[in-house]
Amino acid sequence: MSTKKVYSNTIAQIGSKVMTAFISIFLIKVLTNYLSIDEYGLYSKIYNYLSIFAVIADLGLYTITIREISENKDDKSMVQKIIWNMLTIRMSLWLMIILFSVWVAFFLPWYNTKLALCSIFIASIFTLFGLLDSAIRSLLQAYLKTEFSFISTTVWRIVNFITILLVAFIIFPESAIQNNPDLRFWAFIAVMISGLIWNIVMTAMIYNYSKKVEKISLHFDWDYIKHLFKISLPYGVALFLNVVYFKVDVVLLSVLEPRAIADRDIALYGVPMKIVEVGMMFGTLFLNSMLPLFTESIKKKEKDKLLDLIGKAYKSLAFLGIWIVAYLLAHGREVITMISTSDYLDKTLRYNSLDAYNVVIFIFFAYFISSIFTYLLIANNEQSKLLKVNLVITTFNLIGNIIFIPYFSFFGSAIITLISQFLLLGFTYYHTHKLAKFNFLPKFSLVAILIGFLAWISSFLFLNYVHLPFTIEVIISTCIFGTIYLWLFFGLLGRGFLETVLKNMKKGKWGEIE
Repeated sequence: MSTKKVYSNTIAQIGSKVMTAFISIFLIKVLTNYLSIDEYGLYSKIYNYLSIFAVIADLGLYTITIREISENKDDKSMVQKIIWNMLTIRMSLWLMIILFSVWVAFFLPWYNTKLALCSIFIASIFTLFGLLDSAIRSLLQAYLKTEFSFISTTVWRIVNFITILLVAFIIFPESAIQNNPDLRFWAFIAVMISGLIWNIVMTAMIYNYSKKVEKISLHFDWDYIKHLFKISLPYGVALFLNVVYFKVDVVLLSVLEPRAIADRDIALYGVPMKIVEVGMMFGTLFLNSMLPLFTESIKKKEKDKLLDLIGKAYKSLAFLGIWIVAYLLAHGREVITMISTSDYLDKTLRYNSLDAYNVVIFIFFAYFISSIFTYLLIANNEQSKLLKVNLVITTFNLIGNIIFIPYFSFFGSAIITLISQFLLLGFTYYHTHKLAKFNFLPKFSLVAILIGFLAWISSFLFLNYVHLPFTIEVIISTCIFGTIYLWLFFGLLGRGFLETVLKNMKKGKWGEIE
């Protein structure tokens, strides 16, 4: 498997994800304008709650399956065995875990209303098809045949967006539901159902395509299922703890804050965190493609090649992470304005969305870099170390949120979440240092950070001292930022980077970034 194929596969995925990310951002804009702040808080709370249970049902099988298929890709019968038994595990776990999630919600304060319980049930079915979809994608990812998954995902996002527009402007328009509690109830349910319908269609589309790559069925091989459980359980628990420390703050906000303001604060916190969630997937996409190469290098004990791969992954993700952080930091008010309403920037509140936003955007960089070391541990079959790391961080996060929320509300949650992400970076780096003594390329890193700072200050000064119509102002500022960042980056660090990359990718190679 060539590095060229990894990069071309990742670039294609990123192209698709950029489109779906834009759709997701526009979807937030529609929902924050259509739903009240409290209703959007409930919407965020439900999906946040279900995501914790979804990762239990996933058990880390997506990533482990990619690794298992990569190691056995030449053995067709073994690949079928992996996929078939993995699907059986996921279906069984879903039935147990999702029913459990609805039962738990019934006893949680502020989750046990009729609207919340109905929405949780709908979202749980959404989770089932999401698990099936990701199971099939793990097969395509392992073979680096992800082209159709881009199409199905993009189609789903577009149609889902259109369906919600129909709900908001035709089926249940704001003018009709404004003073009718019953219609507001059914409007919210319609928003939840719209995502479910097209998730089912998307899963059917990707299933139909995947049959051309490999036969898919359910199978029950108890011995192999026990093997899958054994190797995935440590990573699954580690992943669960990772999601807990990233998601539990919303659960704690709903429990620790007064009911009158809990959903409002969850909504104010939910907007910047949704931006983070949408952006974080780009690093995961890249590393899912790198995982087979990490695994192969470790298996063959090619330390120099492994260190080279880590360096390339670091440069790519540091470039992306610094770009995202610098741009979002310069355009905070503009970004929040574009994807929500003025209510989310209300200065009369103790904290608004922008306060949390200015903290959580730094998660991007920490997450991108820590993910490199997380995937190295997975490639080296050291999921147990991840379990220990995430147990420590989750404990810190829980205690930190319990202490900070009563005093600092969701702003305290933002600070604790950011600290937790940097702790993850430190711990995962420590545990992989013996595997590959990576030094973070100090010259590259310092210059890259300086370039990000210069691009940020240029846009910041423009936005604060030049006053133009909002859209024109954002477009010009974005052009200034992009021009300065790319010009300085490729000028000071690239040394013909673009030309080298294009030339060597045609030859099946990846040019070094000096």
